[in-house]
Amino acid sequence: MDEIIGVLSITIVDAKDLPKMDLNGHADPYTEIHFGGKKIFKTETIKKTLSPTWNATHKILIHKSEENYHLTFKVWDWDKATQNDFIGETTLDVKSLLDNIIVDQNYNIMKKEKERGKLHILSKLITKEEVSNAFWSSILTHFSIDGDNTLNEFEFVALITTLDPDYPEPDINLLFKKSDLDGDGTISIKELENLFFSTPEGKALTKHLLADNLDLMWEAYAVSDSFSTIADNIFHKDFQNSLKETDGHHKKVKTILVHNRENGKLDIEKIPSYIQVSLRVMYSTSAGRSAVNNSKVKKLMKYLTAKTGKKYNNPDSVKEIPHFIKFHELNTQEILDPLTSFKTFNEFFYRKLKPSARPVFEPTNPKNAVCPADCRLHVFPTLKIATELWIKGKSFQIASLIQDEQLAQQYEDGSLVIARLAPQDYHRFHVPVTGIIGPSKPIDGTYFTVNPIAIREDIDVYCENKRCVTQIDSEYFGKVLFISVGATLVGSINLTTTEGQHVTKGDEQGYFAFGGSTILLLFKKNTIQFDTDLIVNSTKPIETLVKVGTSLGNSVL
Repeated sequence: MDEIIGVLSITIVDAKDLPKMDLNGHADPYTEIHFGGKKIFKTETIKKTLSPTWNATHKILIHKSEENYHLTFKVWDWDKATQNDFIGETTLDVKSLLDNIIVDQNYNIMKKEKERGKLHILSKLITKEEVSNAFWSSILTHFSIDGDNTLNEFEFVALITTLDPDYPEPDINLLFKKSDLDGDGTISIKELENLFFSTPEGKALTKHLLADNLDLMWEAYAVSDSFSTIADNIFHKDFQNSLKETDGHHKKVKTILVHNRENGKLDIEKIPSYIQVSLRVMYSTSAGRSAVNNSKVKKLMKYLTAKTGKKYNNPDSVKEIPHFIKFHELNTQEILDPLTSFKTFNEFFYRKLKPSARPVFEPTNPKNAVCPADCRLHVFPTLKIATELWIKGKSFQIASLIQDEQLAQQYEDGSLVIARLAPQDYHRFHVPVTGIIGPSKPIDGTYFTVNPIAIREDIDVYCENKRCVTQIDSEYFGKVLFISVGATLVGSINLTTTEGQHVTKGDEQGYFAFGGSTILLLFKKNTIQFDTDLIVNSTKPIETLVKVGTSLGNSVL
């Protein structure tokens, strides 16, 4: 077996005194790292400079067989119209870097024995102990919903059922007590390491965690952008296949599939780690399902939401933006403002888009209604169909939802739209119909996830969560109720319209701060005919991935 002996964290800091390569007296330099005869990394190109600064870091797994290899750093000048020009290179012995914890030096850039500047390289050797500590810290952080860097019993259940969905719950409870060596009711990093490396049960679970590949710990560390993403790299791919529900004596896999209206394909939704864990804790075990109606759990969800809101309003949170963009593969060309203009993560989260990014369907036709958000959409011609096919809460009632018995009577047998926004979506919402904004009523509540897995449990998510009910008076659709619903870690619901304001369909109505969220639209009976494709998907039932401003349906008044 070719043993991994370390990780080299290589930072290409900068270069100095490069030769003039272009007619303007400058160069457009970038640097490549070559290892084992292959190019493994490339910095960005810095335009019009002879002294570029990159501060670009790449981590390299070093196996025993590679300790006598070389690292070659090739510096190039980028050219738009012709082939890129080779400036020069420098070569380092891997063995010399492994023999030192830190090497921080300027090296000569050479071409045909001629010096062509200096390349500043910083090398750090990451030891096995450091990798192990970072790995287990990330696992613990991944499942520590309340952010205290320990695991309580609910969080421990989430971890174990992630690794082995068939692990009996009574045995998990016993394992928790056995692992809690100091008896404080939580599992620390050291106790977690002890469980996985020193107990028979833990060693068996380690096989699930590392898939019989002991190098996976190293590999996850090496490909992670930051400490916090190590666990994401371990758990994300397997999450969809491991979340299960009981169906009689059998078990079936729960996956979240959405029909992409734009390309007609079925997509599997990416689920961030905090949603994965909350789903596991609250909805994948009998203990969790019985706890969601517990007042302590509801207070915890409120606390976590407030805490997350503060976190993402902190200027330090801007460092989360690049990873968020990369993880969700966001199209940054649609964003109205430069990425550098956002002072906090939350500012980025409720970013505005360029008007051309979301054109409104038939903008001058008031008899057509449009989708209120970038979302995963369900439409139900009647509330009876909605409760039969999708909403499984035991006591879902319009009166409970809007907290108004008299108004609720007007929507008996009415039509319902459920528009679910995932964290990666554009989080500003827009009016679906042309009309006049009526009164808005905020309703306090908790912050359960609006993920489909929760909606299809016996939990009244929409009637329990914080929400705001806004009336819109429309000539062609009557009085439409626009209900914005907060969810797990949604910081706030913010309206940008005011009562009495005339709005045209597609106009902005407000935005959600960080987290998932949902919009419910209520139409009175026989006022709207939904688009056929939306009805067909909803009867399957499967959500349709739509963009704000696309057609929802037409008036039948």
